[in-house]
Amino acid sequence: MARKKRVRPYHSLEEIQLRKEQLDEVIELENEEIKRLWGQLSKDDEELSRGEQITKYIKYGMMAYDGVMTLRKLKRNYGSILNIFRK
Repeated sequence: MARKKRVRPYHSLEEIQLRKEQLDEVIELENEEIKRLWGQLSKDDEELSRGEQITKYIKYGMMAYDGVMTLRKLKRNYGSILNIFRK
């Protein structure tokens, strides 16, 4: 079961406004962190040379081909993909 978080009671509009500003700051910091991390993920592709990019795509193609061939072999041996999980 999930625990309920305690909610601090607010007694004035100033307390509500202060809490809202605190939450806005936290959201902004988390947003900046997400942008930084996303930039790191996409930056790797930009730094690859043309040959490295082609190699990467060939590797992904080989992995996809291997997956399809594995599924084909399992289907041929078990009759259906769903029969793999039955006993």
